[in-house]
Amino acid sequence: MEGKVIHPKLNELFSELVELRRDFHKHPELMYDLPRTSKKVAEYLRTLNIEVVENVAQSGVVGIIRKPGPCILLRADMDALPITEDLQTEYTSVHPGRKHACGHDAHTAMLLVAAKVIAANSEELKGSVKFCFQPAEEGGNGAKAMIEDSNYRVLENPDVSEVYGIHVTNALPIGDIWLSEKYMSCDVDFFTIKIRGKGGHASTPHLCIDPLVTGSHLVLELQRIVAREVNPKHQAVVSVTCFKGGEAYNAIPEHCEIRGTTRCYEKEVKELIDSRMQEICNGMGRSSGCEVELIFHRLYDPITNDPDCIQKTLDTYRAISPNFERETSNPMIGEDFSEFTKVKPGCFYMLGCATEEKNAHLHTAQFDIDERAMLIGASYWVKLVENLLINN
Repeated sequence: MEGKVIHPKLNELFSELVELRRDFHKHPELMYDLPRTSKKVAEYLRTLNIEVVENVAQSGVVGIIRKPGPCILLRADMDALPITEDLQTEYTSVHPGRKHACGHDAHTAMLLVAAKVIAANSEELKGSVKFCFQPAEEGGNGAKAMIEDSNYRVLENPDVSEVYGIHVTNALPIGDIWLSEKYMSCDVDFFTIKIRGKGGHASTPHLCIDPLVTGSHLVLELQRIVAREVNPKHQAVVSVTCFKGGEAYNAIPEHCEIRGTTRCYEKEVKELIDSRMQEICNGMGRSSGCEVELIFHRLYDPITNDPDCIQKTLDTYRAISPNFERETSNPMIGEDFSEFTKVKPGCFYMLGCATEEKNAHLHTAQFDIDERAMLIGASYWVKLVENLLINN
């Protein structure tokens, strides 16, 4: 690729990198149920003659090169999404209803092949490397499970000094990066609002307590929180994404349900949104006569990048792609890499993979990447280890 300094060993391994990614893509597995993926990752790592720990948080795999000195953790997630693929390629998913629509197949392949190059020069290392292959990033908080697994806590033995992660994206052209000054993801919660009234015939609404009317008012009131109560200097979202209720044209239902998501960055904004949602639900229940129950499903905190680790990432990436463009806004995505950066300094960035031919967004049935981008990501891993543990 023009203008990119790809590690020469990785150029030689490009066909292997592509083969690995396409194999993972063709056989997607979900959440913690990753028997084939985990086995393939562990077998590959063993061919490199490095220590392998399996079954971390059920299906996570960790490769370890132990050396005196600091230890850095490099993370790739392995799970796919419950999405039916809408692409016809030689590597199209063989499992209907499952697809690697978030690039985790590429993350896993990049880290495996980078591990191969790093392991070949392990005698030069002045510290340890953990290659962390994580399950259940897509809503299962596999990062936290790996951190807390009593059989092998991934941030211990040896103790991790810094953590790093990459995520591919088609929001940027191939080779550009998304790296904010602080937050690389947001606080993400899901919510469910259950509304119970009194059902009856549509011709006698005065004998009913209509949960649909209450729900409709609730949806409108929830939109006021960000628009009129959150300081505009803060980013926040309250999005209603599902409204279920009723079955017949001529019957007022007894209950309905609203679902959605809240997203923000700062703790004080989260507390404001949570409290106002609860107050609105309580008030709407009192005024309508319905029972209104608000349930929060807590997911992820924001990824908070460490300034020193950001600089190490930029220095490393600049050596690979000297003319890259950098997006610095805060992405409003959820990512459980935040569990790592809550306890260790680290840096997470998004690697652009888009071309004119391949530009479908993450989490879509058409998502695919230009596989040359994996050479950039794998080169970053190798160069980062060299900078931190060989040339430091």
